[in-house]
Amino acid sequence: MPDDVEHLVDLYDRGRLTRRQLVQNLFALAVAPTVSRGLASTTQPQALFRTRTINHVTLFASDVARSKAFYQRLTGLPIRAEDKESCEFRLENGFLGIYAFDPGDRPGFNHYCFGIEKYDPQATMDTIKRAMPEAKPTLEGGSQVYVQDPDGVRVQFADVNYKR
Repeated sequence: MPDDVEHLVDLYDRGRLTRRQLVQNLFALAVAPTVSRGLASTTQPQALFRTRTINHVTLFASDVARSKAFYQRLTGLPIRAEDKESCEFRLENGFLGIYAFDPGDRPGFNHYCFGIEKYDPQATMDTIKRAMPEAKPTLEGGSQVYVQDPDGVRVQFADVNYKR
């Protein structure tokens, strides 16, 4: 718990948490051990990575301009980058990417990406392959690690600062 408190204070000091968020999270940390003692004992496996963000969500669109207009109207998000085949909307700690789909793909949700600290593609790949081979890890383009969750949802890993 001391590491969690230190991390929260660091986020607050860097302006990534409001005072209210800091207090809420500190309260949650203080209450969590008390609450968990009343629940059935469960052991949580050691995490492979320290995940910090959902870096981005990728959607494939049949008409990028139409999807761009839809999401602009729906969310008012500013554009991070765009061209004829794509549009990326800026979020506070990530982005929403809309891309034209290739013939082998279909429109809709493609994947989401976790931002992790000290990302090293090969080390990430090796760790997942060793610890969770059932996730079917792949290294694409030399820097993109993807896995599949139990339902086949694609999950990507990247550095917390990817496309910031």
